[in-house]
Amino acid sequence: MAPKKQAGGGGLKGFFSRAGKSFMTGGLFAQEKSIWAAEKICRIGFILATTSIVVFMPLVFEIAREGQMIETEKLEVGALRDQGYADNQLREMGYAEPAIARAPAVLKK
Repeated sequence: MAPKKQAGGGGLKGFFSRAGKSFMTGGLFAQEKSIWAAEKICRIGFILATTSIVVFMPLVFEIAREGQMIETEKLEVGALRDQGYADNQLREMGYAEPAIARAPAVLKK
């Protein structure tokens, strides 16, 4: 049998011709797979973003609301202390511990 002749010819010219076609095929494959990966990453990112909004935003709102509630209770506790109520009585009334707690004397000026 006679040896098969390749389409690009032999020698250095044939090598570069086949290498160019190989690089072109590899580039098209890489482009196709990178587009697929980018679509998947975008979809996953969208899912994570919407889930975090749905899950974490109510938590952020609740934390802010609790901070406001503690500030309001601190004002009420201050008014009750001015009327002569002790810390134990305020605890029995159901006020939150952060509202009842006094700042250390070192921090007061």
